[in-house]
Amino acid sequence: MAEIVKHRNSRTVLPSTTFLTGAITITAAGAILAQSGVRDCGVTFTKNATAGRYDGVIHRGYKRVTKATANVHGAAAGDVPVVTDGNLAYVNGISAANWAGTTPISTFSIQCCTSNGVATVANPKSGDTISWKLQVND
Repeated sequence: MAEIVKHRNSRTVLPSTTFLTGAITITAAGAILAQSGVRDCGVTFTKNATAGRYDGVIHRGYKRVTKATANVHGAAAGDVPVVTDGNLAYVNGISAANWAGTTPISTFSIQCCTSNGVATVANPKSGDTISWKLQVND
């Protein structure tokens, strides 16, 4: 599998930064219709039994995580988020040791929830896309 080229910046403390990015397209009942980034960055997602949760496996370990984000995007222009839909997303499953670089990272999850609180997990609507980004270092 190919991997995105590292961005090297000799003026930082972490010069070997790699950006892992992709998108997950959702179908009925929160199932995965398609995902990008599998070949480019080496992350494969599967739908977890928990509503709105997607577990990612990184094809190779990285020393540490320095940034992690996820967002849900509606498929139609002017699509207004509904409180009961899983219209918010966040990255979880990254331990303090993964952030510190004492334990390599090889898995993480994306959790979708309703806009009235992260305690209420929910599947995104069919047609929604979850974009994600992980910034890691060797």
